[in-house]
Amino acid sequence: MGSKGSTRHSKRLSAPITYAIKRKHGKFTIRPHPTRGSYETAIPLGIVLREILGYAKTLNEVKKILAKKVVKVDGKVRTDYKFAIGPMDVLEITKTQEFFRLVPYKGKRLYTLHPITEEKAKLKILQVKKKNSLRGRLTQFTFHDGRTLAVNSSEETTIPVQEISPKDSILFNLETNEVVEHYPFAEGNFGLITGGRHVGLQGTITEIESQLGRKMRTITLQTEEGEIKTSDTHIFIVGIDKAMVTLPEPTGETKDES
Repeated sequence: MGSKGSTRHSKRLSAPITYAIKRKHGKFTIRPHPTRGSYETAIPLGIVLREILGYAKTLNEVKKILAKKVVKVDGKVRTDYKFAIGPMDVLEITKTQEFFRLVPYKGKRLYTLHPITEEKAKLKILQVKKKNSLRGRLTQFTFHDGRTLAVNSSEETTIPVQEISPKDSILFNLETNEVVEHYPFAEGNFGLITGGRHVGLQGTITEIESQLGRKMRTITLQTEEGEIKTSDTHIFIVGIDKAMVTLPEPTGETKDES
């Protein structure tokens, strides 16, 4: 009998560390629908509302909250408890007028919902994953959250099409769907570490070192904890001289929620 696709279940003990769940209370937990990012960094809304924010005690209560259409992700109403939010996504609770951004954090769970203002919730930083040429002189950009943007390079535009490359970041307005600023992956710019031992640390890139025979590059960041070296796959550019989105202080959390 052939495969019918990926599993629809997730056991608590083997769930990603980013899930703030009690590991020994029951056997299964919520598994997100196939999402825009990786399974390890995708947190279902059911877990966000029930375990992280504490707005519900049961999954039935979560479904009732979502049915009222009071939860938005990146400005769009979401009613599916398996819909997952990923890095830099903006979560809005319209009933309480609360806004959060999911960002890397130096703590047990690796990611945290950081409270932000309504003005900051209109902006999101996107990392460029791919850049392709299409018919009709169109250039298509694919971003880390699965979003795509096609631009006609022959027309007058505020987007520096020729200057944007993979691993660069842009500041995107979620209301107008326009590119506000461009942040190149270059020395002197401000980066955020999204993986590895130093996840959550932020600082200025002081050196980009190419490795002979390797596709990955070694990046040196000047952070509050000193000079940090990491892979370029763990760097997310968030600004030029400073981060253009508010980020939490990198103070680790040690409490075990299992």
